[in-house]
Amino acid sequence: MKKRFLLIFLLFLPAMAFCQTTFTLKQCLDYADENNRKLQKDKLGLETSRLERKELVGSLLPQVSASGGITYNIEKTTFAMPNFMNSMLPPAMQDPNAPRYMTVTMGMDYAANWGAALSQQILNFSLFNALAIVKSTNKMTELSVEESRSDMIAQTASLYYNIQILEYALIQFDATLEIMDSLLTIMEVNEEVGMVRQVDVGRVTVQKFNLETERTSIKQALEIQKNLLKLQMGFPMSDSIQLTELDTRSIEEQLHSIRYSFFNLSDLPAYRIMEQQNTLAELNLRGAKSQNLPVITLTANWSMNYMGDDFSGETFNRFPMSMVSLNMRLPLFTGMSGNARIRKAKVEIMKSHQDRQQMEQALAMGYSNARIQLDKNLQTIESQRKNMDLAREVFEITRSNYSEGISSLSDLLNTSASLIQAQMNYVNALNNCMKAYIDLKRADGTINELNL
Repeated sequence: MKKRFLLIFLLFLPAMAFCQTTFTLKQCLDYADENNRKLQKDKLGLETSRLERKELVGSLLPQVSASGGITYNIEKTTFAMPNFMNSMLPPAMQDPNAPRYMTVTMGMDYAANWGAALSQQILNFSLFNALAIVKSTNKMTELSVEESRSDMIAQTASLYYNIQILEYALIQFDATLEIMDSLLTIMEVNEEVGMVRQVDVGRVTVQKFNLETERTSIKQALEIQKNLLKLQMGFPMSDSIQLTELDTRSIEEQLHSIRYSFFNLSDLPAYRIMEQQNTLAELNLRGAKSQNLPVITLTANWSMNYMGDDFSGETFNRFPMSMVSLNMRLPLFTGMSGNARIRKAKVEIMKSHQDRQQMEQALAMGYSNARIQLDKNLQTIESQRKNMDLAREVFEITRSNYSEGISSLSDLLNTSASLIQAQMNYVNALNNCMKAYIDLKRADGTINELNL
């Protein structure tokens, strides 16, 4: 029984592996969200920004340190000083030949100490402003990750749709080539009995060869697009990837059912990043002004010092030491550099406001153009689909008439070429429409809701 189960499992294992490599758009986006290299790097940058904020917050908390040491004086320090001992004696006892200077050896054989120090920022406007800057920078990094994710979604979706459309084009080419093969088979039989000229068979063969060449080009483009999708997703290049087939009817219905959302600049990560840049410019101005304000710091130290010729006995001494200080630093004159920094910060604010106004216009224009382009492509895809259906109908009628001897071979070849051209026009129109849809979702800030 176990052997039968193992045999069944091995037989179905290739099919299971194939199913695992068939991706829907959502699966591609989920995979890319976890494996896209640029997005992962931006996420690491966000973590770095958060740690920088924690590092700065830590500098506002009390800073406590401990120290200690032990010293053995191999040779003690010797000082030379005036010989005051001789001059302090009564005149009758003074030695007229005594040296003018005498030497004194200072210190003991051993010395040791240990202690602790505390430092606390009481008032430091520059540091407080730096904390606000780091917080704003952290917000900008979060928005940058959001924008990178939007770019990833747009690029992945574009490649996904390109692949689907190229695969759809291959299906159309294969159907046409199948028709050409059946036509050639009939013509070759008729050629043997003299009903069809050899030149006519040659014309059909040449057209089939041209179709196969064009199909090969599409096949190569498909493989390139798949490699680009793998790169975008962070998918192993050595593994094959299969996407779900394109349902043109369903896609057309969804495209025609689109309801335009209300355009709101605040929904766009790029605009919110610009707002944070304006905030940073204002914080830089506040930081320039805060450099002229006082800084107050509290410090405290306590230590215990030991010295002696031994670590016990009469020569061993112990001396504690402690202190507390409140320090203030107030810049009085900075050579006019402070005023220059303030004026420079004000100029940067004005530049930032100009950038924001320019971005508002550019984003509004992008949204308007995206809507116009989508409306245009929706009309085009409708007309191209009708044109393709009509070309297919004309081809089928002409092929039937040719089989009955009513239509000429030239008519059949012309309608075949028209059908292929109509199919390619429809494919291109569908591709352009889907790109326009992605551009619109990108322009109105709803790319995360992509659901085609």
